[in-house]
Amino acid sequence: MQFNTSSVTNTSNVTRKQVGIVLLIIVAVIALLTSIRQVGTGQLAVVTRFGKVTNRELAEGIHLVTPFGIDQVSRYDVKVQKDESEVSAASKDLQDVTGTVALNYRIDASRVSQIHQEIGPKFALKLIEPALQETFKATSAKYSASELITNRSEVKSEALKGVKERLEKFGIVVDDLSIVNFKFSTAFAKAIEEKQVAQQNAERSRFNLEAAEIDAKAQQAQALTLSPLYLQKQAIEKWNGTMPQYLGNGTVFNIPLQ
Repeated sequence: MQFNTSSVTNTSNVTRKQVGIVLLIIVAVIALLTSIRQVGTGQLAVVTRFGKVTNRELAEGIHLVTPFGIDQVSRYDVKVQKDESEVSAASKDLQDVTGTVALNYRIDASRVSQIHQEIGPKFALKLIEPALQETFKATSAKYSASELITNRSEVKSEALKGVKERLEKFGIVVDDLSIVNFKFSTAFAKAIEEKQVAQQNAERSRFNLEAAEIDAKAQQAQALTLSPLYLQKQAIEKWNGTMPQYLGNGTVFNIPLQ
């Protein structure tokens, strides 16, 4: 029995070509899939190659980069963001104070690559949290506990200024800051409540005293107004010249009635 070796060889060649084509298709699909990057609304992406910043930034939409993981894409949200932190400090008169600080900020879009290179994606944890804590402590130490309550707008303005100075040099733009839920120690809160009650009682006592003085003056004026001389004057002015038809005790106009 004889085998047709040429036929086997041809079949083998066809199979190799098919396998090669399939492999090329697979590689092409993988290359395409690993080269497509989508950047969402309000985002900006930084492209790095082997860990090095390429200075290429991707805006919103779909983009192609070098496939197979050669180019990596890190996305940053450039919309206004909000960060809330629980903070604690001591006032100038050494009263413990806690609160919640809410910060509205955004990344400077022109400095995204710099932020990625110098700080990285965890910039909020590395910069914003410490800035809020330290600024709140520094600001609270300048005011007494009662001043932190009465001068709240001033405290906010100073804290906002301090946070801006700390963050904007790193490319983080601060839009606004709010200090909410000011809380003090239980003893201090009780002292404030007692002071308010005492002030209310003092105001009530002062009001009652003023009302009594006004009433006394009114009665004094009324007593002076209704004196015998005044009553006689009123009677003279209203007398029509007719003698009374009946007599009573006393006198009218100092004229005897009997």
